[in-house]
Amino acid sequence: MVIKVKMGGFEVSKSPEILETLLGSCVAVMLYDNGKKIGGMAHVMLPKTKDENIRNPGKYANTAIPALITKMAILDARTDKLVAKICGGAAMFRKSSAIDIGKKNIDAVVNELKKYNIRIIGEDIGGNASRMIRFFLKDGKVVIRYRNEEKII
Repeated sequence: MVIKVKMGGFEVSKSPEILETLLGSCVAVMLYDNGKKIGGMAHVMLPKTKDENIRNPGKYANTAIPALITKMAILDARTDKLVAKICGGAAMFRKSSAIDIGKKNIDAVVNELKKYNIRIIGEDIGGNASRMIRFFLKDGKVVIRYRNEEKII
């Protein structure tokens, strides 16, 4: 079954599920426990919030990653064995580099993963095009689709 991850949302599940989202300047953070075949995806829209009691923690890098870890632990994932893949962060507004939210999102996600000592084992970040992401929990494979191209990480 394909589980759609909405903008600012996050989902956690087990194999054989597939997590899917569409990205522009947002960043998909995917955490995976290969031994247990448990994974989670957050659709991060913004780098940071100061409000720790928000309704949708998937929206911000600093709340999405701890929320994913917590929910994955509930499913019995081994939090010390988690690895990450990240996708997205496109510069969708080329005329103004001052508001390159894609780059800010990437930096925030990378810094947050470092806080939890989670290694990034695959990435497809930056650029200026939107992409569709499918995260296969049976093996941790991520398929990225652009308009005329497909990539696997």
